[in-house]
Amino acid sequence: MGQADVLVIGGGIVGLAIATELRHQGATVTVLSRDFNAAAGHAAAGMLAPSAEGLTGPLLTLSQRSLAHYPDWSHKLEELTGQETGYWPCGILTPLLSQPPASPELLGPVAIHNYQPHLSTKVTGGYWYPAEGQADSRALLKALRMAAQELGVEIQEGVTAQAFLQHNHHVNGILTSHGQQQAGHYVLAAGAWSSGLLPVPVKPRKGQLAALLTPTDSPYRLNRVLYGEHIYIVPRQDGRIILGATNEDVGFAPHNTAAGVAQLLNEATRLYPPLADFPLQDCWWGYRPVTPDEAPILGPGQCDNLTLATGHHRNGILLTPITAKLIVDSIQGTHDSLLDAFHWERFITTSDSQVASIHPPAPKSSPSPIYSHPSPMQTLSSPPIPAADTDSLMIAGRTFSSRLMTGSGKFDNFDTMRASLAASGSQIVTVAVRRVQTNAPGHEGLAQAIDWTKIWMLPNTAGCTNAEEAIRVARLGREMAKLLGQEDNNFVKLEVIPDAKYLLPDPIGTLRAAEQLVKEGFAVLPYVNADPILAKYLEEAGCATVMPLGSPIGSGQGVRNAANIRIIVENANIPVVVDAGIGSPSEAAESMELGADALLINTAIAKAQDPVKMGRAMGLATEAGRLAYVAGRIPVKAYASASSPLTGTITG
Repeated sequence: MGQADVLVIGGGIVGLAIATELRHQGATVTVLSRDFNAAAGHAAAGMLAPSAEGLTGPLLTLSQRSLAHYPDWSHKLEELTGQETGYWPCGILTPLLSQPPASPELLGPVAIHNYQPHLSTKVTGGYWYPAEGQADSRALLKALRMAAQELGVEIQEGVTAQAFLQHNHHVNGILTSHGQQQAGHYVLAAGAWSSGLLPVPVKPRKGQLAALLTPTDSPYRLNRVLYGEHIYIVPRQDGRIILGATNEDVGFAPHNTAAGVAQLLNEATRLYPPLADFPLQDCWWGYRPVTPDEAPILGPGQCDNLTLATGHHRNGILLTPITAKLIVDSIQGTHDSLLDAFHWERFITTSDSQVASIHPPAPKSSPSPIYSHPSPMQTLSSPPIPAADTDSLMIAGRTFSSRLMTGSGKFDNFDTMRASLAASGSQIVTVAVRRVQTNAPGHEGLAQAIDWTKIWMLPNTAGCTNAEEAIRVARLGREMAKLLGQEDNNFVKLEVIPDAKYLLPDPIGTLRAAEQLVKEGFAVLPYVNADPILAKYLEEAGCATVMPLGSPIGSGQGVRNAANIRIIVENANIPVVVDAGIGSPSEAAESMELGADALLINTAIAKAQDPVKMGRAMGLATEAGRLAYVAGRIPVKAYASASSPLTGTITG
């Protein structure tokens, strides 16, 4: 891949949220993820509790703004990915065992026991925060990672950032365990590991947690968070109950300890005694990134192309939406004054003046946008006009002069892709919906790399493993085509592939999805095994074509099921498109000579030594194969037949 606009160091919840927001705004983004499973988000309880935690000042303001974003932010994330985030505004109750000070909002002993029966009899009062709640941190982290991948963020897992390469307050690159990398801008979101790259006052604070399981039909099921003085009890909607968390200044010391888990269980049962009979399901630990004032470091860093987003301590889940928004706005040149309270320079005291003079800080002003004015790009030229004696391809009432469809994936760069597609003469280009970011005006993403006024988009459901998922992605694809100017495009290449090894399509799931999509007005082009019976069922369901595979995707094995494809062609009243497995122009011509109406070829072109020449060769082969089929080949005979005349010859 080429150099990214932004390189994010840290593949945890904050880094992924920033990467996703950047991608929404049109940036190309790479994320370096040292160890996804070690991210603090995996260990967090996920409370959204700015008031219950007693936050004050700018941190309270920041947290409240983030909490206000949660409903819409989490909903959009769920819509994009189809994954639950566990956002649940269940309310937070703060029972107190000590005598609380008088307050108008204070619940008395009777009231708080009515709010939550079965609390310890020693609870004397407390507070109720109905607007607060929780998110399932593990589900949220999974959804964010999926969103980033679907939007086209490059996540480099297992890559450790080792050092910034700096000169004159500018980052020229970053040294990693896999070599040197460059980007236009850099974001440090490495959590507890941040100080290993820069001298920021962030260190790990270990927290141990445990999970109990609510017994079936238990009368003691919890439906709200209990935030005690020495424990928090967070009930999930699936019946799990998270207990947290210890607060240990022991560096990166691993493992749960007997003392740590005992502390959690003792404090939890002390506050809510029925938990003593709940089964213990799991226990784990993680490392919160903590600063001296327990507030995050956010905003421009020590270099003009470096932004910091670290040190969130125990509020990482809560602060994720607002962090992503403010950081991306800052990178784009829009500075929110709230960031001033979280600038890294607040930790430079008078006693540090000598150090500060040696490493003078970069200006606080936000850097100018790094991707708002991209240079003009070349788009596809009109495909060559085919020979006059070739016929046209018609799919769902739309006519195409080329019978070669091409893919948009696997090319080394967009210039090669554009040139290859133009050379092939293809008029239909398939695009994986999950890899395209449609709302990126002026950005050289895949959506903008092709002139969609000249090329017909064929959105596909690549990556979907079941019918429901494919239907959802197909709907997104139709909206994507509309956003790119093809208002009447209802085409979808339907792929339902649960088989990760051989990438073979699911016939039952494909048929189910096709039936539903046809009802919704889609022109469905289903990718299937070369099964004549299934092909007939799909035609009867109303599909616009059938697309039998020649051999497994990307295998280059050619057509291994010619007999079945002939049967499909013979019985079909809709176009038959051979899809997958073609590796050479001779195999493309062979497929067309079987009677196929069209071909779809991607890997054989994109991964050729010269993709442009191969694109041209595949286009010619497709045309030649079609002409040969229409012309009709000579019969196959068991004996010779001289091509020269046997009469009228000169004898001597």
